[in-house]
Amino acid sequence: MIMRSLILGAALFALTSCGPGASLLDRGVALASGQEQPTARPAGQFPPRFAALIANQSVPALVLTVEERNQVGRLLRESRINGVDTWLSSDIVALMLEDGFLQGTRGLGSELFAADVSQPKSLVLSARGGYSDRLHSNLTGNDQIETRAYRCLVESGGSAVISLEAGQVPTRIMTEDCKSLDQSFRNTYWIGTNSGVIVQSRQWAGEKLGYIKTQAAVRKSAAPAAATPVVVVGAD
Repeated sequence: MIMRSLILGAALFALTSCGPGASLLDRGVALASGQEQPTARPAGQFPPRFAALIANQSVPALVLTVEERNQVGRLLRESRINGVDTWLSSDIVALMLEDGFLQGTRGLGSELFAADVSQPKSLVLSARGGYSDRLHSNLTGNDQIETRAYRCLVESGGSAVISLEAGQVPTRIMTEDCKSLDQSFRNTYWIGTNSGVIVQSRQWAGEKLGYIKTQAAVRKSAAPAAATPVVVVGAD
């Protein structure tokens, strides 16, 4: 089911470069992929898939940061299929999240094709510590799928007030320390004290992509418009 939902939410992706001063919406994620980048579109001129999301002001937004590449972009939620949200940037990079938990990437290179996060999600969202298992399937450079199983320890990380676009948000922190035979990583989740959902996260996407960060965002459009309330990652 997880594989099927991710395949349904996936698409073909192209990258665009960005000029100085371009908005997050205009420049998308614009990640270097080792290939020659196509000419950037003029500001405010979006691919049809993304333009449709821009036109619908009810569509929620989030900010994505790929830490190792120092790249940041704004994504809008395109669809929700079988509980998995697909978030899309103006350069058609996509992120798949299940209640804020990373399930897949498209357009970033060395993709996280799919992930089974049901066990850690149950512990994190209920604020319970304990051991859990997760499964990652990554696409390799040969277009092969490499699958790893991880054993993870979920623990409470205390509480913190974090800064989001909507302002200061009180959260409780949960950490997830995972190990396989040859890899280890730590995911961190900030859950809104009032909402009970993930408003910020730092999650491992694979050996080559490293960590990506997601943050709930205030909806902004290419043209000046009144901001809508903050939306939480993975929320309806």
